[in-house]
Amino acid sequence: MMTSGIYKRSRVARWMLSPTLALMLVCPAPLVFGAIEVRIKDIARIAGLDRVPMVGYGIVLGLNGSGDKDLDLTKQTMANLLEVFNIKIAVDDIKSKNVAAVIVTATAEPFYKAGDHLDVQVSSIGDAQSLEGGILMMTPLLDPEGRVSALAQGSLTVGGFSAGIGGAGGDTARKNYTTVGIVPGGATLKYSQEVDFYKDEYLTLVLRHSDFTTASRTADAINEQYDGIAMARDANTVAVRIPNEVLDVGQVAQFVAGLEKLSLTPDVPARVVVNERTGTIVMGGDVHIAEAVIAHGNLTVNIGSRLSVDMPAPFTDASPVVTEKVTTRADEQAARIMLVPDTVTVRDLADVLNQMGATPRDLISILEALQRLGALQMELVAM
Repeated sequence: MMTSGIYKRSRVARWMLSPTLALMLVCPAPLVFGAIEVRIKDIARIAGLDRVPMVGYGIVLGLNGSGDKDLDLTKQTMANLLEVFNIKIAVDDIKSKNVAAVIVTATAEPFYKAGDHLDVQVSSIGDAQSLEGGILMMTPLLDPEGRVSALAQGSLTVGGFSAGIGGAGGDTARKNYTTVGIVPGGATLKYSQEVDFYKDEYLTLVLRHSDFTTASRTADAINEQYDGIAMARDANTVAVRIPNEVLDVGQVAQFVAGLEKLSLTPDVPARVVVNERTGTIVMGGDVHIAEAVIAHGNLTVNIGSRLSVDMPAPFTDASPVVTEKVTTRADEQAARIMLVPDTVTVRDLADVLNQMGATPRDLISILEALQRLGALQMELVAM
């Protein structure tokens, strides 16, 4: 009798929550979190040590007819370039298809020095078909302040190919994108970066994932090694005072290296990330579920229509009558009822749902319903 009652309530709730499932909460349960040891280096960075993005506009030469076809920007750039060499030519007279206008980007790591080389990425901004075999001409790269910080030039490496003849009777084969290329070590930095990663005897650690508990544990791990020099300011930053004996001998770099090696157990909130468009589900190991009853079944409704024509009797003025006949058929699978025990783990839940024949999209709906009922105490993130 009790099983029948649960089944009836589950079938009613299934229509309220989703077309494929229903849930009934029995009682909540406490959560138990796992623990891993990680280095401070892996969960935090030092404030002030930022990458510097750079961007520039340039020209790629030497393309085998796969460049821009009729781009005014490319023609004007070539005319300006030739004028530098005292060659004046009208923009309309430039017909070459071996040239392509591109945007050049690069990223400099902290503490970069003048003369260092960077890899640059070259992307077509016109209607070029391919940058294969092209050579990037000298291109100035601007930093966020608008200063020319690097010069880029060199042969492109394209991670793909495009071959064949297009048009009527032709055939082409392409692998990956050929309108984006790399110039390994193609940019040369003009200046050195002056970085002050500590100020007034303090440096700041910035957590990659904000969390008050993790920030507090980070400060505790540092204070165990260096008595009383660290303090958690908020959920994202930890202030560290550099000892005077370190400053006196100029060994701040060695001190920071020692901090990075310290380990702690970060506190990770229970979180489930779902992407309903692709049916992708990623669950952390700390996700626990209270005792609940899951009833899962599929209801398929097929609606079909067919047109029929009723012809009038002979020798009458009546017109044929077209009627639509609609047929509806509902196929419902028998609902599978499964008891989810108290404090079940992610692996246990996956086994239970696999026995029920649930698909990833069914699992997404099940997790959403569990969270609404309070049986799943965690953060559900939808992509």
